[in-house]
Amino acid sequence: MRQDQSNTQAQKPQPVELNEPDPSRAVALMSALELRNSEESCSSEDLSRQDLSDLLWAANGVNRPDKGKRTAASALNAQEIDIYVLMEKGAYLYDAFKQALTPVASGDHRSLAAATNAPVVLVMVADVSRFPMGGRDMKMQWAGIDCGLVSQNISLLCAAAGLATRPRTSFSGKDKLVKVLNLNGSKHILLNHPVGYAE
Repeated sequence: MRQDQSNTQAQKPQPVELNEPDPSRAVALMSALELRNSEESCSSEDLSRQDLSDLLWAANGVNRPDKGKRTAASALNAQEIDIYVLMEKGAYLYDAFKQALTPVASGDHRSLAAATNAPVVLVMVADVSRFPMGGRDMKMQWAGIDCGLVSQNISLLCAAAGLATRPRTSFSGKDKLVKVLNLNGSKHILLNHPVGYAE
């Protein structure tokens, strides 16, 4: 049985270099839309490195390196949505420009987001300080829309790749997760996606 490890001072896991995304995955967009659904359960089997890499790139990776643009649109090109990846060995921040995972905390914190056996839980965090203009309410509105775009990318990739997921706004321990991820006041947890192979 998993236990949350709130001691983030423990030795952090090592950085993870992700694979290049595989653009040859053959499921057409219309097929992915037809297959898209929200799954309540999934296998606990670890995702392959390629599936994890493709998942994160599809979610909010860099698809136009010459312009620094992403697979998900963002208001004012603020690129304010960060994806934290919770796995058994630790919590990581997805670095889209390096296509890598940067360690944030050691230990298994998946249950702080969702009571699930999913091997991966993606947590979307909006850093509203990246918006160059707008009041707090407007920034949070933009962030919510942008988070939805990232969430749909996740759902479509999962449908195409035989992965199970569902977007969730509820968290089992959001306050604890804020501390684990070391989020400051401008960073807001918005959504999570447990992800695993479909059963």
